[in-house]
Amino acid sequence: MIDKMDNQIILSLCIPTNGAVEWILPVIESIYVQDYDTSKFEVVITDNGKDSQLPAYIEKMNFSNLRYKQTNDEGFLNLVTCLKEGKGLFCKMVNHRSQLLPGTIAALVTLVLQYKDTQPLIYCSDGVLKNRGDIIDCPTNDDFVKELSYYCSWSAGIGFWQKEIKEIESIALNEMFPNTSMLFGVNNASSYVIWNKKYQQMGDESGKGGYDLYETFAVVFLDLINNLRIEKRISARTFIKVKKDLFEFLRDLYLSEAIMPTNRTFILKNIAQSMNVYYGPSSYRKMIIGAWMRIPMVFVRILLAKIHKIIR
Repeated sequence: MIDKMDNQIILSLCIPTNGAVEWILPVIESIYVQDYDTSKFEVVITDNGKDSQLPAYIEKMNFSNLRYKQTNDEGFLNLVTCLKEGKGLFCKMVNHRSQLLPGTIAALVTLVLQYKDTQPLIYCSDGVLKNRGDIIDCPTNDDFVKELSYYCSWSAGIGFWQKEIKEIESIALNEMFPNTSMLFGVNNASSYVIWNKKYQQMGDESGKGGYDLYETFAVVFLDLINNLRIEKRISARTFIKVKKDLFEFLRDLYLSEAIMPTNRTFILKNIAQSMNVYYGPSSYRKMIIGAWMRIPMVFVRILLAKIHKIIR
């Protein structure tokens, strides 16, 4: 009898994009330069860009395992369509700015095969959880959220087994965080695994944004996490931890986006009102003071980086 695995694609690399040719082409190149067996994985691209120029480039590519689809999805919902298009045993979201490091496809295939029998819910955290090793086993949803903290808001880390992809239709998706909705909406997860290995290199983030940054994270995202607490899927202690960690993240965002502006396009308005919802009336002032106090540390890091570059 032939094993079904012999005929099934093991891994789908799902890349939703808005037609940003200058970002996604290096990502595609980083995938195929690895020269991995194309019968074991596929690349799925869904494009909701208006007047996208990407089809002209895709037509010139001669990759038998690459599929491209144009969509009319609004915003982040394009990533949902991309995952649903995947035919692999495991469908992994890939950010259209994130170039995969050498050996990543082989490592992901090995990961999928390692867990194909038990099929826990897997999140790829890209090494952001310091001093925690490459594999973090989480027996409960509470353990999973406690480990990931606010990183569970990041879409680039999600991946789902084919059985979980089939559940998406029944999940109520949050418009700003459909990824987080799916992460906590699948019903068959009996255990959770965080793959904490570094596997990607984020490209140029210029132009990233276009949404109200503090409304989105300080209110909408925390609403989702608070609902987990209300439903008793996480403990009050875990909710407090996520909220504390997120505050530090929001403080650093204020430094990088408001005090020392980048070329990203986040909307910064009604910040005090957004912070007040879960953090209280004094939180805005506390965040601003904390952000300004971190400026010397930023300059020290820049200086050390320049010194390292010189002596290297």
